[in-house]
Amino acid sequence: MDNIALVTGASSGIGKAISRELVNRGWTVIGVARSEDKLIEIQNELSSSFIPIICDVSRKENIGETSKQILERKLYPSLFFLNAGIAGEAVIENPNGFNLKIHENIMQVNYFGVLAWVEFWEKPSRENGGTKFIATSSINAIFAPLAGSAYSASKAAIAKAFESLSLTYYGTNLRFSVVYPGPVDTAGLKTPRKLPFTWTAEKMGKCMVNFALSNKSSCEPFFFYKIATRLLRALPAKYTMKLLGQV
Repeated sequence: MDNIALVTGASSGIGKAISRELVNRGWTVIGVARSEDKLIEIQNELSSSFIPIICDVSRKENIGETSKQILERKLYPSLFFLNAGIAGEAVIENPNGFNLKIHENIMQVNYFGVLAWVEFWEKPSRENGGTKFIATSSINAIFAPLAGSAYSASKAAIAKAFESLSLTYYGTNLRFSVVYPGPVDTAGLKTPRKLPFTWTAEKMGKCMVNFALSNKSSCEPFFFYKIATRLLRALPAKYTMKLLGQV
């Protein structure tokens, strides 16, 4: 079976949009998520081209078990969209009380829950034609907003890990790429008011599939936020806070 992709976080948001886009282009998608009901709904929509698999990416052993099931079916993805992550209200921190547990939980999913797939699939992928791993980072990896240190750190960490892996495996049949989305209209986007230049999940999904099929190693599709994040990072804190207060 050719053109197989594995998508984590496939039950909603960007992951769901990526799955639809791939199936529309003739790919078979292994959709990974925790919600069986949502996965079945997508399978009913996309038919046999969508293979639902329940997996909790916060548990390395669960990722290993899931991967073994996929190998037993002799399925070898040539694309891995490692998109699942903790976002939204779950990442908002209390400015009056630092909590290390939040960092531990978010890193377990957003960082280790990505690299566990790489660890398991490195050898079988190299032996079966190679693959491309795509990590969903964030503009918050470039500029970390207030009350989001854990989320920003996790997205920066996975981006830097993939940058290094891209060089480490240069010249092999394994490739590593990073996407830095801006605000996308999903359940994970929680802001007091709608942010400018917010994309739909469908637009982001199409963008990520186009990127995955290209030869590029990184993608920052939100031009406004590409400039704004670097400006905010360069400004003194008092001016940054004033600007953020107007958003």
